[in-house]
Amino acid sequence: MMQDLIDRIVEKTGLAPDVAEKATGIMLSLVKTQGDKAKVAQLFDAIPGAGELAQLHGGDGARGGGLLGMLGGGLMGGPLAAVSKLQATGLSMDQIKTLGKETLGYAKEKAGEDLVKDVANSIPGISGYL
Repeated sequence: MMQDLIDRIVEKTGLAPDVAEKATGIMLSLVKTQGDKAKVAQLFDAIPGAGELAQLHGGDGARGGGLLGMLGGGLMGGPLAAVSKLQATGLSMDQIKTLGKETLGYAKEKAGEDLVKDVANSIPGISGYL
């Protein structure tokens, strides 16, 4: 249940619940659009609500976002675009790091460490949160 993860993020970051939900959706959207498609599908199957939250707060990645959207296929475009979105939502870099760690930790509990590592390793800049 995504609410469990959102509650954890609220507790660890001090964010308001609606901001934590949006931030989690942005993070999941990054995973969905930048990660290995087959592995991400397996991961999202193991986390009910993840796909819906990613769609709600991050879009499907098909509508690029100007220059950052064009860079999304590049080495760091996706993660940098996500960080920019998270900062625009009001998160500090410390809160963004905590969000990443909590989201990946929750994913490991639900889907297993090996799958989460495979997904994270397919996204440049994310494996540092493992």
